[in-house]
Formats: sequence, structure tokens, C-alpha cells
Amino acid sequence: MSGGVSGEDADVTQPNSGASWKAGGAHPDIVTVGDPALRRPVEPVDDLAAASAKLDGMVTLLRELKGAGLAAPQVGWPATAVVVEVRQTEVFPDRPESPLYVMVNPSIQFSSGEVEEDWEGCFSVPGMMGRVPRHQSVYVAYLDQNGERHEQHLTGYVARVVQHELDHLAGTVFLDRMTSMVSITTVANWLRFHRQVSPEK
Repeated sequence: MSGGVSGEDADVTQPNSGASWKAGGAHPDIVTVGDPALRRPVEPVDDLAAASAKLDGMVTLLRELKGAGLAAPQVGWPATAVVVEVRQTEVFPDRPESPLYVMVNPSIQFSSGEVEEDWEGCFSVPGMMGRVPRHQSVYVAYLDQNGERHEQHLTGYVARVVQHELDHLAGTVFLDRMTSMVSITTVANWLRFHRQVSPEK
């Protein structure tokens, strides 16, 4: 995930992820919207040892892109795996950081009734942002890279990022979640006109 999610993000993915993304360009390793691979069904990860290099590569790419999250289908890997790591950037110096989560075969067990709408972007939808409703908190179960099971309660920004990334595993992008296209904007216009009204900025 990229972008000003107060919540990639998404995808969450952030406006500070490079001039190319802001201008509507995509990283060559990222599958973009319109490519059928982004919508294809994914398979559970059964062999963690075999998947280790791909998971490491996703973490490396996420950090290179300065994103908040990345899902396996975004790199052309039809697997149920996501990586999430929210870090502060020049554009978002005050947003809450998170540790690195490598989530294999993740599933949301419970979502809060409280829903919040906020800005999101995505490396697979380069150069665009919009307001997306998300649950304020989620309870997610997953395996880590070593095969250990975790059950995590996440709230706020990182919960939004996780929901954005898990959507990719169902072939869903943030545009599909928007209840109205009225807020859709280029990243350049978000930075110019909308960033100051986002609650966490």
C-alpha cells in the first residue's frame, strides 16, 4: 500500500515513494491495475522454506519503495502472503510506525463495528488516491516466516494497511472499496489540496 492513508498505501504505499509513482509511473517489479494477474485467485503458502526468498524480496522491495505494505499478487506471486511495515517519511513524519509484519496465510478473524474513511493509494494504482472506508481495528491470524502462528489485534493506521493488503489476496484494489469516486485525485493534487485535511497529518 502506498499513499496518505491516515491511513499503500496501501497498499497501504506512500506519496514519498518516489517521483515516478507520484507522477503515475510504476516500479517495473509491480503488477498494476488492468493486468489480470492482479485479480487472479491466490493459493495458500504450504512450503515456507521455498517461499522464504520471495518473502525476503517483498520486504526489500517494500523498503525500497518506502511503502507501508505489499501483497504477493502485486509482485506477480499468486500466494497468500503480505508484508507490512509502517515507517515515518518526509511526507508523513508524524504517522504511527509499526514493526515489520511478514504475514503468511493471513485471515481477519474479527473486525470492529467502527468504520473510518480516509485516504489510500497503491503501488498497483500509481499516481492516484481516494478515500476508502475501513474498519478501525481488526484481529488477524497468520503464520510468520518461521511458521509460527500469531494472532494480532491491530488498530488505526496499521489496521488500515493490513486490510488494504489482504484485499489484494482477494483480487480487490482500493478503488473497489470506495463508496464514491468524488474524492479520487492524483497524488500531486492530494499533496497540493487535500493533505492538510487528513486527520493524522
